[in-house]
Amino acid sequence: MNMATFDTHAAVKALTRAGVATEHAEAITETVRIAVSEGVATKADIAALGAKIAPLKADLYRALWIQGAGLVVVMAALGLFG
Repeated sequence: MNMATFDTHAAVKALTRAGVATEHAEAITETVRIAVSEGVATKADIAALGAKIAPLKADLYRALWIQGAGLVVVMAALGLFG
């Protein structure tokens, strides 16, 4: 992931100029700083993750269809239809 820089002083100044109380501006800025320092996902990161998730998603759909079919069979055997 790419690491982005974040000017906390400029952010606090911009928020206080917009009317946000200083303590709130500092808390907001600290929250954003933490999020930025932990890394921001790029489109490439998300695409790579999507490629890893696709097979898992297919397995999940398959399992849900099998469970659904099994439920229909059980309900039919119990005479719960019609």
